[in-house]
Amino acid sequence: MSFFVADTHSLVWYFTGSKKLGQKALEVFRNSLSGKSIIFIPTIVLAEIIDIIEKKRISVNYEELLDEIEKGSNFEIYPLDVNVLKTLKEIKGISELHDKIIVATAKLLEAKVITKDADIQSSNMVKTIW
Repeated sequence: MSFFVADTHSLVWYFTGSKKLGQKALEVFRNSLSGKSIIFIPTIVLAEIIDIIEKKRISVNYEELLDEIEKGSNFEIYPLDVNVLKTLKEIKGISELHDKIIVATAKLLEAKVITKDADIQSSNMVKTIW
């Protein structure tokens, strides 16, 4: 089984059916529905979604999104725990804290990150899919 970590944009774009989602990223989400992989969602991603909804940068029903995630056997919410915090100190070349937490989570889980983020992609800290 393969493991992936979703960043904020990829998760929102998947659930809203946005054409901005990369083709390979879309395949990862679709393949997870058949049990071929698990997509971990760091709690920081869910917190960031609340923030961008409140700033009116996206129009998404947060409760429905969270319900879909919790119902899906292909998704697992991953907490910001002490192991992520310990791994966070190893993350270099990424300036934004939430991105560092996403990458630290992926490193800890030995997972690829589903992201378009150039800083994450160029950091070479984890493998990425887009």
